[in-house]
This record gives sequence, structure tokens and C-alpha cells, in this order.
Amino acid sequence: MLRLLKDTLMERLNDPSKRRGDFLDQAIDDMKTKKFLTVDFIPQLMFGILFASFESMSTTLTLTFKFLTENPRVVEELRVRIHTLIASNFKLSI
Repeated sequence: MLRLLKDTLMERLNDPSKRRGDFLDQAIDDMKTKKFLTVDFIPQLMFGILFASFESMSTTLTLTFKFLTENPRVVEELRVRIHTLIASNFKLSI
């Protein structure tokens, strides 16, 4: 995996036409001003971010469902609250 990430980094460093405006391109741009961003460090950073985001999301969802399963009273309170909000024509603004 790290080899693939490093190959992609090198490809983009050597051929600017392959840039996509994503995180990797931002890291490449930041290499000019941030000394710790090196050709060896960026693939490790990307792998860490991918792993951490995947792992934390699955852990969070698992713990949420475990908590809700073990606490049906909480689920019922949420259900009542949601129905109350819907009945009062609550509009969610994002």
C-alpha cells in the first residue's frame, strides 16, 4: 500500500498534468514550505489518515449501535423527541 501511495506521489511530482486538486496535491504544494513533508513522509501520512478515518468510523458506529441496543429507554426517548419535533413542524436548517 505504501509503495502504491509513493508511486502515485512520484507520478504527480514528475507530471503536473496528473494533478487532481486533492489532498495529495495539497501536500505536494505544502512540501515547498513545510520541511517535514518529504517524499517518504507523505505516503505514510496518507496511509495513516486513510486507516484512522476508516477505523474510527467503524468503531464509532459499532459503539453507537451497541449503546442503543443495550439502552432501549434511550431509543424510546429519541423516538419521542423526534416525533415531537416532526409534530411541531420543526425545520432542520443546515
